[in-house]
Amino acid sequence: MAIVGEHIKAFALIDIEESKNDISQFLSMNIRDAQSKHIARLDENTKTLHALSKKVFYEYDVFGSHRKHTTLEDERQRIANMMECDCQRAARFVICRDGRIWADNTHWTIAYILRYGPHTVMNDIPSYLIDFRMEIPYVINKGNVVFDSTASIKSAIACAKRIQDRVDIGWRPMSLSYTIQDLMNDLEIARN
Repeated sequence: MAIVGEHIKAFALIDIEESKNDISQFLSMNIRDAQSKHIARLDENTKTLHALSKKVFYEYDVFGSHRKHTTLEDERQRIANMMECDCQRAARFVICRDGRIWADNTHWTIAYILRYGPHTVMNDIPSYLIDFRMEIPYVINKGNVVFDSTASIKSAIACAKRIQDRVDIGWRPMSLSYTIQDLMNDLEIARN
């Protein structure tokens, strides 16, 4: 059994102030506009997204499908609980080589939107970025939220790399978008 992250050989962990990459555009981006790796359900509007997920062997594209017995209402309740939680988890965002940004903690991203409002930007919440636009992945630590453990960092990079790897083999072409806002609309979750 492989340990998650063991294949990550090199990475750079930098504080946001030290970043030479142009990430200011991402920090001011509304987190509703990040790409969602999940769809609410399989229907006419999401059938192409689901087919592409199957093509790249991503089995958990339907929100909550990684759990055996759950409903969309259960997932909404998880988000509601997170929204009220005093201990807030840092949300991970992935910058792919094509320049798109993905939310890699879908539940927490939605919980932050519901907690802080529809105009929440990445700079407003505990978050960090994993940037694949360079030769080695950059972990950009914002507000000291990244655990100071090589194993934890490699695990986070490995999770984020799954998004990049799937994009590389055709998961979500540039012409196709499904954002966190799209997911929230389909889940009928709104915050005005």
